[in-house]
Amino acid sequence: MHAVVVAESGGPETMKLAEVPEPVPAPGEVVINVTAAGVNRADLLQREGFYPPPPGASEILGLECSGTIATTAAAADLGLPAGLQVCALLAGGGYAQQVA
Repeated sequence: MHAVVVAESGGPETMKLAEVPEPVPAPGEVVINVTAAGVNRADLLQREGFYPPPPGASEILGLECSGTIATTAAAADLGLPAGLQVCALLAGGGYAQQVA
């Protein structure tokens, strides 16, 4: 899976496309195939090194996204069909092909 990662704090030139592990949903979470991600002030501050992600959150930027629910056991357990269009507020990870 690909994601935009930041190797070091700084401007937009520090953002690179990289291969990262696919997300694993925690209980009560689903995996979203990301179609679009928002860019907000918190993302810019995090990229610049002034707004660290919360403990345990993804280091990948992106606090909001939209897309479709992927086929996962967690989605089935929650009664959410694969392909359902959703939007999400995240603790991080929206700048990737998939996010939990």
